Amino acid sequence: MKKIWLIAAMAAALTLAACSSDNEAAESDAENETETTAKEETNETSSSLKLLEEEVSVDGAVITVTRSQVSEQLEEDNRVYEILLSVANDSEEELTLTQDQFTLMDLADEEKEVYGEELELTIPAGETAEGALHYTATSTTAFKLIGAFEENEVEWRLPGITSLD
Repeated sequence: MKKIWLIAAMAAALTLAACSSDNEAAESDAENETETTAKEETNETSSSLKLLEEEVSVDGAVITVTRSQVSEQLEEDNRVYEILLSVANDSEEELTLTQDQFTLMDLADEEKEVYGEELELTIPAGETAEGALHYTATSTTAFKLIGAFEENEVEWRLPGITSLD
């Protein structure tokens, strides 16, 4: 009787070990798949996120956000945030950029209001032009400037207004 009990216990231990190995292999595969997916998502995000001085080619134009700064104080806690753009028209047709193609948001996705005269740039083929976007904003650590150009959307990460002197 002891032999039967011992054999049954050994069989159960082997079965449990085999199941455990299968589970560990499945968990390992799932972890690898999760890591691969996370890496792919990170690569997609980082490729679409641009910084100051990075050139972006969109629909025959090369757009560069050259500078962002506070240009004016409106109230004690409200400023005018200015974003300077350089746009080179590499296409063979005239290109027009307007304020409606851009949105400034803080990191909490709160949209900032346009201030003053709205941007409207008309750039002849082969030429380069500069323009400025103006928004009202309060102190924040960073901004997102989102540009929508026909089928493409580009997001720039810009430094914020870190102090209101």
